[in-house]
Amino acid sequence: MSSAPELQPGDTVLVTDGPFAQFTGPVHAIDRERDRVQLIVQIFGDDTRIDVPLGTVERAPNA
Repeated sequence: MSSAPELQPGDTVLVTDGPFAQFTGPVHAIDRERDRVQLIVQIFGDDTRIDVPLGTVERAPNA
């Protein structure tokens, strides 16, 4: 579904599913054992770290 296995910290990704769908931000960390990825996104103007399933992100189209 996504290019998540190729992601590295610093890559900009788009969340494609779930409550954070359509948010974009840089990858902060990847936990392949738990199949999770931490991103930094802007929520109400502040940088916020979110943790989402690895399968719900893909490399941002303009990244």
